[in-house]
Amino acid sequence: MSSGWIAAVIFFLAGAAGSYALFRSWQRERRLRLQFLQGDRERASRRRRVFEVLHILGDSILQGQPDTTLHRQIAEGAVKVVESEGAALYLLDDKGLALVPRHYTKECPPLIALPERIVTQAKTNAGTLPSYLRLHCVAPGEGVLGNVVLSQKAENVPDLRHHEKFDGETNPFQQHVAALMAPLRHGGRPLGVLAVASDRTKPFSQHQLEMFIALAEQVGFTLGNAQAHHEAGAKRQLEAELSNAREIQSILLPEKAPEMPGFAIAAKNVPARMVSGDYFDYVPVSQTHLGVAIADVCGKGIPASLITAMCRSVLRSNARETFSPTAVLSAVNRNLFPDIREDMFITVGYLILQKDGASVSFARAGHTNPLVWRKATGEVDEIKAPGLAVGVDKGEVFDRITRDVSISMDSGDILLLYTDGVDEATDHKGLLYGVERIKETLAEAAPDGPQAVVNLLCDSVNRFKGGEPQADDITIVTVARK
Repeated sequence: MSSGWIAAVIFFLAGAAGSYALFRSWQRERRLRLQFLQGDRERASRRRRVFEVLHILGDSILQGQPDTTLHRQIAEGAVKVVESEGAALYLLDDKGLALVPRHYTKECPPLIALPERIVTQAKTNAGTLPSYLRLHCVAPGEGVLGNVVLSQKAENVPDLRHHEKFDGETNPFQQHVAALMAPLRHGGRPLGVLAVASDRTKPFSQHQLEMFIALAEQVGFTLGNAQAHHEAGAKRQLEAELSNAREIQSILLPEKAPEMPGFAIAAKNVPARMVSGDYFDYVPVSQTHLGVAIADVCGKGIPASLITAMCRSVLRSNARETFSPTAVLSAVNRNLFPDIREDMFITVGYLILQKDGASVSFARAGHTNPLVWRKATGEVDEIKAPGLAVGVDKGEVFDRITRDVSISMDSGDILLLYTDGVDEATDHKGLLYGVERIKETLAEAAPDGPQAVVNLLCDSVNRFKGGEPQADDITIVTVARK
C-alpha cells in the first residue's frame, strides 16, 4: 500500500473520530439543554401553581369564606405546589402559647410525636390517628414543628424520625417521613407553621424547598390580610350594633323636660363611648308629683348601658304613687341586686318634686351630693344625704343607711345633679375638675336659668380637659324653682 493511501486512511479515521467526538458533545449538550428546559418547565409549572393557589385564597377572602375553608385551601394548595402526599397547617393561638392544628389533609403523615397508646389504638382503629392530629396542640419549641416556629427558619427534613428535635418513638406511621416546614408570619409577627410531607425515602429537592418557602411567605401575607379583613368586618358590624344601641338608648332618654308647675328643668347626657353608663329620667309619680332620676353605673360601654336600662325600668315600675324617694330606691336595690355582678354597682340620685314647688324630697344611693345655688345670697350649698349604692347589699344595710332629705328651695334657686364624669374630668396634667370648679360654674351661670347652667358646665369641662379624651360619661340635671 502506498504511503499516500495510508495517509488518506489515517486522515479519514481522524476525521471520523473527530466527528464522533463532536456528535457525542452535541448529544451531551442537547441532553443538558433538554434537562435545563425540563427544569425550567417544572419551575414554571410550580410557579404557576403558586399563583393559582394565591388566586384561590384571595377569592376566598373577598367572598368572606369561613376560616376553615381558607385553612383547607392553604393545605391543599401546598400539596399541589410541591407535589407532596399531604400537608398540615398549624396556627398560633391568640396568646401565642400553642400551635393549634387548623387542617391536616387526608394523606398527610403525622408530623408530631405519637404517644404509645395512640399508636396502639391506630393499628386497629383508622379514626384514632386523624382525631389525635386534629386535636393535639404543640407548644413553641416542642418537636420539629415547634422548633420551626421558635427559630423562624424553614427546614427540609429528609427523615422526620432522625431529626434532632423529633421526640417520638419509632412506629409504623412514621417510618420514612420526608417533610418541608416553613414559619408563617405577617409584618414580623409569627402566625404558625405550614408543612408538607410524604411517606417516602426520597427527600424533597432544594428547588421544592425554595418554592415552598416562597409559598409560605405569601400564605403568611394572605393570613394576615384575612385577619385584618375579618377584624375590619367585625369592627364595622360592632359599630353598626353600637350605633343601633345608641339610638335605642337615646330614645330612652327624655327629649325634653315635662311641664311641672313651679319648676323649670334642663338636662344633658354626653357618653364617653357610643353608649352610656349614665342616664337621667323624668318619672311620673302622680298628677301632683314628678320624679327626677340620675344614675351612674360603674363602668362604661354596652355592659353599663344594659344595667342603666334595667335600672330605669325597675325605678319606673316602682315609682307610681310612691312619694318617698328612699322607698323607690330600696325597691330598685332589691330587684337589681341578684342580677348585678359583684364588681358592679349603680349610684342613683332621685328627686320627687311636688306641684307648685310645695316640697322637694331627695334620696341618694351612693351618688354625688346635689348642689343648690341660692339666689338670695349667691352662695352654693352642698346637700348631704346618707345612702348606699344600688347592688352593694341585698337590702338590710341599704335600707338602714339610706334616708330621705327635704331640700328647701326659694324662687330662683337652682338645684344641680351630676355624675362623676364632671368632677373627675382631668386635664393634661392629671388634675381633676373638682367640686369647687362646679360650684363656681354653677354660681356664674345660675342667674341665666337651668339651661344656661347645663351649657356652661359642659363647655367649662371641655375647656378644662383641653385635648384629653373624655374618660367617663357626663350627665347633668338642673332644677330651678320658679
